[in-house]
Amino acid sequence: MKTIERFPHTWAETDDCWIPMPDGARLAAKLWLPDMARSRRVPAIIEVLPYRSRDISAPRDAMHHRYFAGHGYACLRVDIRGSGDSDGHQGVFAMRQEQDDTLSVLEWIAAQPWSDGQVGMFGLSWGGFQAIQTAYRSPAQLKAIVPCSFAPDRYIYSQVYRGGCVLLRSIRWSTQMMGYKSRPPDPRRVGERWRAMWLERLEHDAPQVIAALEHQAHDAYWKSRAIDFGRIRCPVYAASGWADGAYVGAVGEALAKLDVPRRGLIGAWGHRFPHLGVPGPAVGFLQETLRWFDQWMRGRDSGMLREPMLTAWMAGPVPAKPFYAQSPGRWVVEATWPSPRIEPMRLALNASGRLAARAGKVSRVQWRSPQTLGLECGELMPWFQHGESAELPGDQRADDGKSLVFDSDPLPRRLEILGAPIATLELAVDRPAAFICVRLCDVATDGTSARATYGVLNLTHLAGAERPTPLVPGKRYRVRVPLTPAGYAFERGHRIRVALSTTYWPLIWPSPAPVTLTLFTGKSSIELPRRPPLRADQAVRFPRLEAAPPAARTVLTTGGRRRSIHTDVGTGDTVVEIDDRGGRIRYDEIDLIAEARSTERYSVREDDPLRASAAMDCQWEFERGDWRIRTLCSTTVTCTARHFVIAARVAGFEGEARVFDRSFDQRVARKGN
Repeated sequence: MKTIERFPHTWAETDDCWIPMPDGARLAAKLWLPDMARSRRVPAIIEVLPYRSRDISAPRDAMHHRYFAGHGYACLRVDIRGSGDSDGHQGVFAMRQEQDDTLSVLEWIAAQPWSDGQVGMFGLSWGGFQAIQTAYRSPAQLKAIVPCSFAPDRYIYSQVYRGGCVLLRSIRWSTQMMGYKSRPPDPRRVGERWRAMWLERLEHDAPQVIAALEHQAHDAYWKSRAIDFGRIRCPVYAASGWADGAYVGAVGEALAKLDVPRRGLIGAWGHRFPHLGVPGPAVGFLQETLRWFDQWMRGRDSGMLREPMLTAWMAGPVPAKPFYAQSPGRWVVEATWPSPRIEPMRLALNASGRLAARAGKVSRVQWRSPQTLGLECGELMPWFQHGESAELPGDQRADDGKSLVFDSDPLPRRLEILGAPIATLELAVDRPAAFICVRLCDVATDGTSARATYGVLNLTHLAGAERPTPLVPGKRYRVRVPLTPAGYAFERGHRIRVALSTTYWPLIWPSPAPVTLTLFTGKSSIELPRRPPLRADQAVRFPRLEAAPPAARTVLTTGGRRRSIHTDVGTGDTVVEIDDRGGRIRYDEIDLIAEARSTERYSVREDDPLRASAAMDCQWEFERGDWRIRTLCSTTVTCTARHFVIAARVAGFEGEARVFDRSFDQRVARKGN
């Protein structure tokens, strides 16, 4: 990536910006104000996050906001209520409060002497949530947004549920959020109030996994926290990556449901901005974002309105290993989405494990999945925060061998798919609660198996996700399982593989008892979104990678991420452990040292899903001179046949003195999980 040192405009940079809320609280913000604002009013670009604008995210923030300020925009990076140096405390899934606060931020900006009243929003993950949620409220000041890896509905997307199944990532995310909320404000910025503010945060800190598990259905709790695309009135440029399975589906949904000017970009990458994308290729997305805001806030014809609605990476064949820096493939475009050019290609799941265009004779096949199926699933949303790490799905052959598998003949020609495959299965199970996992794999000529995409479904949701209903053991059901959208090319000579299972550990929590699946072959199939070639694909070009200089920091000790798997062949216990160290970093501009560490441990016994457990511990440390703060957060989730059992803790230390310590113990009834 090229670091741009000279821009059309200079700017003044200050972190002494305070935005008053109607209830008297103040939100802390960092402001980059371009020189042209001294003589005329300018539009603003903002990012709203709970991830500390002065230290942890400051290097990355500077790369973006300095870039936009250098092109004549006022830029603000706002700390959400209860985070960074902002007043108050952050709630659990408190979308309405965060929306209200952001609306007040927009009103404050519009009233400033340097503002022309126009605001654009961008951001990744939480920043993307804030952009899409604020747009849903239709404020007059908001003229355009660029959300990346966002969730319009945190039940359907995000890190809590997938197809109604409990994601183990929810335990990690809950503990991470407890850790983020436990961090103190900076005394150098807020003064003597810092300790009272910190204690308020600790007092209100709670594991969000409890709230998540109390709402296992797609009920009013989640629906009240979702957005309606029909209420958005500003143009939207949505982006994500195929490897970011938690969020990538929201891009296609946004393009299909929005009734405003819109564009979509989907690359190969995981949970990262497109210009920082891993696996690559990354693209010059800051220039793309600038073009989008110039179009809608400066009235410049940037050419955006004449370009295809969707630009996507057509991957494949990808390496069957848990990390690769670059994805093979090419860029493709579609003028509209959903595209009328996409043709459904139906393949039947036939007897003897054959996948073919024609359905064979109906037969019954039974299968019981071992509890450790899924060890090659990779991370839900690969992040690559510390560079190269084993977060992608690896060679699927071990998992395939534990699955009910259907293979095609070698393909006579290349086949490209773009969109969401859908499996239609006729099946029965022997338990009142059961899941189904469908993996779509690419089997190369050397036998390696790469996962192209997958889908999971809680079968108690067949009558609707709003009200889980126990299954009737032995009853025959017709089940529709949408897979995560994908852009993938199966090469000539490769085989398409469909693998079915009733477990997928450690991605989803196992059902209370082992499940025997009865599948009716000849009546079951998968539909692939086949994409014909298009000449316009050849014209796709992105600008080079560039950004402004990051905020200065000094790495005192390096970080890293390590994933390991251990099996006790005597007991049948398998443990997945992830050790993540953020390194010890000094943020030079404010002379602050920070360090983060976490450990995850997921355990399951091969013949007993009730022995499943998930645990995470995380620690944050901050230091400046004799000011030393440390916080500890932990969560452990186990289960019985009828309950999830949650134990959590949050503690705060000032120097060696423990100033806060609180534990949580909760049992939540299993409702279809």
